[in-house]
Formats: sequence, structure tokens, C-alpha cells
Amino acid sequence: FFDYQTADYKSRGVDYKIDIMNMPVKNEIYDFFICSHVLEHVEGDGKAIRELYRITKTGGCGILMTPIIIGLEATIEDKSIATEDERWKMFGQNDHVRLYAHSDYMSKIKQEGFGVNELGIEHFGADIFKLLGLKKTSILYIVKKS
Repeated sequence: FFDYQTADYKSRGVDYKIDIMNMPVKNEIYDFFICSHVLEHVEGDGKAIRELYRITKTGGCGILMTPIIIGLEATIEDKSIATEDERWKMFGQNDHVRLYAHSDYMSKIKQEGFGVNELGIEHFGADIFKLLGLKKTSILYIVKKS
């Protein structure tokens, strides 16, 4: 009942092989997007969120997921950490460039224009979380362009 397109920077078999920080698509073309576990990999996460905002139709929305470190007071980001070994040590993965704190993540999304709705265990219920094997702290971030 709907058309969809896929995009990725490195994967094969997608409709678009693009950089999320500079997407060669028209303004306000998509009603909905899913961007899952991408922002922690890109140097310009603010630029990437601005691009998502730009391509989303007014009234459109998306799922914008990234790992959030519970209890982290401030996002950790250091451009001087560049080698795979340093990134493993600091970020827990060789291709991550930051660790997000919840409050910083929310601020960054809102700063770029999106409204955010956080759906957690209170929304879905404990039975669904148990069935899906989700942590009690898991949150689904739904962003909306007004």
C-alpha cells in the first residue's frame, strides 16, 4: 500500500548509495523515514539531521534511532580519536565517532527543527518488551516535522 526507497552509504542492493549529510534528493519528498544506528557513525550528525528534516514533508515523521548511553551526562565526541584502536577503546566500536547522552541527543534533534516523541515501556507495555527481549530502558524515538 506504499512505495519505499532504501539508502545506505556502503551497502549494496539499495536504491540510493548516498551520504546522509548531503542527500541528492528534492526538499520535502518523503512522508516517513527510518534512520537507525547511523548518526553515531557520521562526523556531522547535526548536518545529517538537517538533511532528514529537509527531505521530510511538513507533517511527516520518522524513526530516528541511535545508541544512547544511560547515565551519561554529556555526549562524548572527540575528533582527535581517529584510529580503529582508539575508537574501540573510547566508543566501543571502530567506526563510531561519538557516544550520545540522552539529553544531548534530544536537544540536537529539537535544535534541527523536529519534534520528538519518546515511546518506551510505559507506551508498549512490559509484556511486549519481554516478548521482544528489550531492555526496560529502551526507547523508540519518533520525530515529526510540523
